[in-house]
Amino acid sequence: MEYDTIIIGAGPAGYAAAIRLGQKGRKVLMVEKEKIGGECLNYGCIPSKALIELSHSIGYLRDMPGVTLKYELDLEAWQKWKWGMINKLTGGVEILCKSYGVEIIRGMAAIVDANTVRINDRDYTGENLIIATGSIPSRIPDFGDVWYNREILDFKKIPESLVIIGGGYIGIEMGNAFAKLGTKVTIIEMMETILPGVDRELVNPVERTLRAMKVEIRTGSKVTGVTRDSMYHVKIESGEIFDAENILLTVGRRPNTEGFGLENLKLEMNGRFIKTDLHKRTSIPNVYAIGDVSGEPMLAHKAYYDADVATDNILGEEREVDYRAMPFVIYSDPEISYTGSKGEKVSIFPLAANGRSLSMNANIGTYRIYTDKNGTVTGAGIVAPHSSEMISEISVAVESALNAMDIGMTIHPHPTVSEGVKEAAEGAYGYPLHFKPSR
Repeated sequence: MEYDTIIIGAGPAGYAAAIRLGQKGRKVLMVEKEKIGGECLNYGCIPSKALIELSHSIGYLRDMPGVTLKYELDLEAWQKWKWGMINKLTGGVEILCKSYGVEIIRGMAAIVDANTVRINDRDYTGENLIIATGSIPSRIPDFGDVWYNREILDFKKIPESLVIIGGGYIGIEMGNAFAKLGTKVTIIEMMETILPGVDRELVNPVERTLRAMKVEIRTGSKVTGVTRDSMYHVKIESGEIFDAENILLTVGRRPNTEGFGLENLKLEMNGRFIKTDLHKRTSIPNVYAIGDVSGEPMLAHKAYYDADVATDNILGEEREVDYRAMPFVIYSDPEISYTGSKGEKVSIFPLAANGRSLSMNANIGTYRIYTDKNGTVTGAGIVAPHSSEMISEISVAVESALNAMDIGMTIHPHPTVSEGVKEAAEGAYGYPLHFKPSR
């Protein structure tokens, strides 16, 4: 065999696996048909957060008491900066891979068998095969040239009005961002609540903030058609029509399993996903599937984790996945972060009792820590500014079976938003400092 491992896909799952194997001296070939970094670095996680940071900065100053904000936004310059930043990241990943001896080929992979991949009309062989082909946006036929996640981030002007079809995390994040940039935003969600699947007590503060920004939210509403003349016209089942300059369609993603010869392996599938065991092996022992293509949740940090597990097993170290402390983040305003599971008890600390948050003109949110009957932390949900930077503390607590008192007795710097985590933990055993819980 020419290689120890051949990896199809150079997104977070693929390049992480390549780096891990390269660090251990294995001979690795990674093939990518588009850009190193995949959807996340080029068209998703990184550029979307750049837009969110831009809009948050503008909204933060505009909403601050005593501030009159006048600004000019040069979108051409901003887009140039954004792509420069992305290219630095992706270029850095490519250099890092090569520094560990990873060979990278750009082209369309075609699986011949479990040990052979055809790339640009040449066959390459490897002892192991890792499928890391990611996911693609779900598309609705007959909706025309509406925006999807790539188009929305490459906008040339801020639209005056925008209808977002789909109230999941992408729709809510983009709705927040464009509303802060001055766009009239309407969000249409087929389910009875935005962010379906997320606990309602975590969603409420975000919905309250959206409505305060004059975002129109229509839940329990199915879109039946889209037409276009000088404007887009979105019709829902009730017969009501919403007009907008642009439409963003965010009705989910699906695993990318077509176009690269996967059918030649005849792998067991789990619906549209490739079925894997706890070692990330497929039904063929030397073939692994990691990241979005191998199942929910479709998250970049889950892809990194999958890569670690799969490569450890390729290296002969028995390791199994354990997703119980998987953190989830929605970059809304305020951010929603949660991890673990609900226990028998919950301790709640309000954001309005956190001094650092109040100094940021933020008072809508909550800290919720879940414990079992013995006080062991089972999970948490945090709705607060920068909650994404705090949730890992709870993931460590869940992984380590820490007691709420372990967090409560840990010194947190003052003033910080993270103090709310400490106080919610203190509440689990009855003694938060800046809030008296009801008995």
